[in-house]
Amino acid sequence: MTENILVIHQGSLGDVILSFPALQSLRRERNASLAVLCKNEVGKVAHKLDVVDAYFPVESARFSRLFSKAPGKEMKAFINHYDIIVVVSFSDGIKDNVSKNHKGHTCRINPRPPAEEETHIAADIVEQMKAQGLLRNSVDVADALRSIEVETIDKITPAGDSDLFLIHPGAGSRRKRWPLDRFIEVAAAVDSREVAFLIGPAEMDLAPVVKKRAKREFKVHEIHDLFSVIDLMKASRCFIGNDSGLAHLAGYMGIPLVAIFGPASPIRWHPLGSRTKVVRGDVHCAPCFETAETNCKNPQCLNAVSVDMVLEAVQSLGVTL
Repeated sequence: MTENILVIHQGSLGDVILSFPALQSLRRERNASLAVLCKNEVGKVAHKLDVVDAYFPVESARFSRLFSKAPGKEMKAFINHYDIIVVVSFSDGIKDNVSKNHKGHTCRINPRPPAEEETHIAADIVEQMKAQGLLRNSVDVADALRSIEVETIDKITPAGDSDLFLIHPGAGSRRKRWPLDRFIEVAAAVDSREVAFLIGPAEMDLAPVVKKRAKREFKVHEIHDLFSVIDLMKASRCFIGNDSGLAHLAGYMGIPLVAIFGPASPIRWHPLGSRTKVVRGDVHCAPCFETAETNCKNPQCLNAVSVDMVLEAVQSLGVTL
């Protein structure tokens, strides 16, 4: 008999993508029908990439009562459709509210390990699911990542002969942005190819700067939905960007990716995928993104990354400029 499992995850795109290996393993190993309650755009991505069978938008007013002590008849019926509910959260509050009204098994998983632990997020979530009895102890994290990547690449089939280079100069936090002028220099270095800049809703300040400072005209795609981004990635030869949700998406899809890291730990947060290269300045200080409110005045973790370092990383992936 097929189990019905619901995962509640309110994280951003990158956070949820790093849970994909655990979700895929959960779905496969338990022969489960898997649904996720998360941000609407993120749920669309999870469903399009066949990570889940269904998704529900956590922003919807319908689900607001799910997080209260009195969820009501409709929400009680909703949660009791599921045999297992996994709450990905640091708070016991959501899990406690759900478990009081859920006849099945409810458990909570932390979205990531403590900041001082140099453990990759995806591996930690798999290990937590093993500790909760959701996955067998014999499940190997590395094997899970490799098998899932092969499955995903087979479904996505990126265009290896494409001339399109995608460049994403933004990030969810300004603290993670490599200087824009250097992205423009990288774009100029691949001028024999088609180059397009991706600009998200929170990064619109970058679009006019790209158009003004670039010595030649580059395409600028303003991101209005993630489906269009997936289509662009499928048609691309390489993706170059900061530590961001889009970088995690490219890595998971198997697109050759160069991710420029700064204050965040690449050990904890590097994007999934064997065709991924992380570039970061050589510094002696520990990554501070999760432990400090601001970067230092001259963050060498970002500023010490040169254009040549990024171009060399692209070539190391077997991508010609």
